[in-house]
Amino acid sequence: MIANEWLDNVPLDVAELTPDGPRLVLVDPATGLEQLGPAPEPDDLDWLAKWWPLREIGDRAEIGRPRCQAWASVVARLRQGLAVAVDYAHVRSGRPPYGTLAGYRDGHLVPAVPDGSCDVTAHVALDACARAAEDDGATGTLLITQRAALRALGITGERPSIDLAHQDPRAYVAALCAAGEEAELLDPGGLGGFTWLLQTVDCPLPEL
Repeated sequence: MIANEWLDNVPLDVAELTPDGPRLVLVDPATGLEQLGPAPEPDDLDWLAKWWPLREIGDRAEIGRPRCQAWASVVARLRQGLAVAVDYAHVRSGRPPYGTLAGYRDGHLVPAVPDGSCDVTAHVALDACARAAEDDGATGTLLITQRAALRALGITGERPSIDLAHQDPRAYVAALCAAGEEAELLDPGGLGGFTWLLQTVDCPLPEL
């Protein structure tokens, strides 16, 4: 089972630390204007304390508990096999202090206004998702960057030898195009920066 950029679209709440503790961030869906609301639910507060502790007033966190539940429900359906989640992600030791909530329209970054005019997304706490799936039956877990995973699978992005251009020009052009596509998938500042979460149920992890 492969979930490519699925978890980053599972809805979640955003919390901000105030002098009175974490408060939910409420957003006017028409204008994007924000205001602070009530405290998160107890289960969400527990998730924050474990996976994204807020330390400074004004710090924000994206409460990933719904994503953990969604991923665990997928892995729990496997009697035997491999589940792979591919997303831009972060782990507990490197959570961004102000979150990652963003809006995209036609591939361009725009304000994250939930009016239906853009894709509202946030990176995924994949380490938390992994633990939730382990609690629901995953027997093996591996977190790895897409760049490292694809290189381990033999994707290099290397340009073909110029000798091929003289021997078989069409094959050279095809190989050059393939190398460009591979390089895009490996770029650590782009698609290569994706994180892969691999989890198995009653079968070995791939050797990456």
